[in-house]
Amino acid sequence: MSRSNPIKPRYLGGLSALFWGWQCELIWFALPIAIILEARYYLNRRWALTKTDFYRVADLTAIGLVAMVFFLFLNRQEYHFITTLLAWIPILLFPLVAVLAYSTTPRMSLDVLFYSLRRQREPVQQSWDMDYVYLGACLLAAGLNKESSYYFPVVVIIFACSLYQLRSPRFTKKTFVIGLCAILLTATAFHHGIRNTHLSIKKQTELWIANWISQHTDPLKTRTAIGKVGQLKLSDSIAFRIKPSSGKPDFPSLLVEAVYNTSSGTEWEVFDPRFNTVKHEDDFTWGFSDTVSYPHPESKIYLEFDRDRSLIPVPSQLVELNELPATDVSMSTYGALQGIGLIPAPHYRVRYDNEPHLGDEPGPMDLVVPEEHRVALHQVTDGQIPAAQAIPFLQDFFSDFRYTLFQKNIEITDDPLGHFLQTSKAGHCEYFASATTLLLRQLGIPSRYVVGYAITEWNDDMKMYIVRKRHAHAWASAYINGRWAPIDTTPQQWLAMEEDQSSVLQPLWDFLGNNQFLFELWFNDQKLEDYENELYVIGFILALILIWRIATSEQVIIEREQTTDASNWILPGRDSPFFRIEAQLSILGFRRGKGELMAEWLLRIERPELLPMLTSHNRWRFDPQGISIEEKKNLADHVKHWLDSEPIQKT
Repeated sequence: MSRSNPIKPRYLGGLSALFWGWQCELIWFALPIAIILEARYYLNRRWALTKTDFYRVADLTAIGLVAMVFFLFLNRQEYHFITTLLAWIPILLFPLVAVLAYSTTPRMSLDVLFYSLRRQREPVQQSWDMDYVYLGACLLAAGLNKESSYYFPVVVIIFACSLYQLRSPRFTKKTFVIGLCAILLTATAFHHGIRNTHLSIKKQTELWIANWISQHTDPLKTRTAIGKVGQLKLSDSIAFRIKPSSGKPDFPSLLVEAVYNTSSGTEWEVFDPRFNTVKHEDDFTWGFSDTVSYPHPESKIYLEFDRDRSLIPVPSQLVELNELPATDVSMSTYGALQGIGLIPAPHYRVRYDNEPHLGDEPGPMDLVVPEEHRVALHQVTDGQIPAAQAIPFLQDFFSDFRYTLFQKNIEITDDPLGHFLQTSKAGHCEYFASATTLLLRQLGIPSRYVVGYAITEWNDDMKMYIVRKRHAHAWASAYINGRWAPIDTTPQQWLAMEEDQSSVLQPLWDFLGNNQFLFELWFNDQKLEDYENELYVIGFILALILIWRIATSEQVIIEREQTTDASNWILPGRDSPFFRIEAQLSILGFRRGKGELMAEWLLRIERPELLPMLTSHNRWRFDPQGISIEEKKNLADHVKHWLDSEPIQKT
């Protein structure tokens, strides 16, 4: 069987695949792909595959895409989702391209690629040349994974060679090369301009983002929300989960994230911003107590860090920190822990006892009462109460206070703490924590302001604590009997009140989120060797099915055309007899100019009688449906009659 070969990116397809493999560090995938793509030009055996066969391959490709998306979603901390997906697209598309390359079908019908088109009653006429689609996919993927100075020149060369193969015979090679060079030089200038602009915008954007993050998550400063009017924003989303090794709800009730000791009006800051490195016990183990060798309760905290430097939520009773994916851990003077060189990991483990261990002994700043708050605090106590009675006094004082998320009195902007203590007697946890910390200092007890999380929501099915963003909490820490002890005067109903504010869809989101979390735990526990043999068996079975399907399909031996001239491939209707008229007129001196349309040429040389024949000739050449055999015969007769009956004088 003989067939007319379309123009293919011979050698360029394999080169693009190798370039993609080199750039994306997938060269062992790219090598067999390139060999298979180029081997077809040396083999004359093809398979007469049906549309159903192509449908099956496309469906398997769609399943592969879904599996790839699912895998990247589960491993989104390790892989950049969009970049990795695009970088793997050549692997996904290869089965379709390979099957088409070794079939008798020259182009891929769009109903194979798009499922929605398969349900159309009319046959789908549109099709794609998958070789050029695959070439473009390889070059696009090659530019996503590695920055290199040679990427753009290589792409330019491959595109130039592809366009040279597809050039129109209306233009000489010289004209084509000059035009292509002009386009490429212009594109290069635009490329460098756009790239420099992109890098400048990226740098400025990163600076803005870094400044925004530092203002909202700086471990050395926090806003207490005192003086803020209106409803605080709450979030039902789960921040992290805690799994005690005992399987029982016996984890400490408070988790410390940051500690502050200097009040400046409506803010809390740290007086000493330094963090000191904690000594390593092991590669991923840090100790915080001399009693760490004794048995202690242990829990896993399932929290993935998305930055390389972050505060680490831990109980103040911490004695040992394990499996934290960090190069170093440092601790502030006040007991806040910071991880350095953090990488994404699903959890870290903490061991703890019943006594607080974090934080150095108090200093003078832990007793400072800001001048602007002295009047309000003095109205509560003049500091004459014995230290032993201080805690009962504060608990009794706050007993008739209410918890509220909303402040509506405009007077709080003038003296928020005084308004809270004397007038409203209602506020959220930051009001209670700030007031308690300053009242303790008024009574002569060193104290600090602490922010973290309240650990209260136990999920009995998962045997885990659920910690939501709205469980973020603030309390005071007092130095009593040589240890820092948490003092939380916020009314206990605060959790119930915030629970009442939760979305009606929270149970649904919890169900979906918890099941996704459990699946990710299971998936992360699986090792490649656990299912490697199964993958080999499945792959072997699929390969056997493919070999059997190919072996039993109808095979065709193709005869290659001797000429490789592109003009013979892209000029359908080249056997039209009207070319005899053009040739004879050209011999007699009526030459057609470069790029001159045939109709304009005939009018210029005053041969309008040839226009009707030209119409049939153009239909023969350019109409996708062609013309009938009868019309071809009529055109041949008219051409012969005109040449025989009309004397042509040379000019």
